Amino acid sequence: MSLYELVFIARQEVSPVRAKELAKKVNDFIKTKGGKIKKEEYWGFKNLAYQIKKSRKGHYIFFILDTTEKTVLELKTQIKLTQDIIRHMFLKIKEKDFDKNPSEMMKDDRDKD
Repeated sequence: MSLYELVFIARQEVSPVRAKELAKKVNDFIKTKGGKIKKEEYWGFKNLAYQIKKSRKGHYIFFILDTTEKTVLELKTQIKLTQDIIRHMFLKIKEKDFDKNPSEMMKDDRDKD
């Protein structure tokens, strides 16, 4: 098993509730394949750097997954078939790079110097 980061962007037309349902589907898929979710964060509804499939905004959701490469490949296929997800990215990370603390996206603007 290896660690992977997954970030996906749900279309602007979907509600935050639906975006979290998509996250739950990912969560359930990983668990049924014997993997674990180390971290899950809803980053919110944000502007995109450029228009993607007629969307200018999207719901950003972030995961750290502890799973196999085969499961990641299966999940990629499932994500590609989901019309509500307009972009996704997987990165393989090392155990030493895993941080249990909230990501920078989750920190409040007041905490930034």
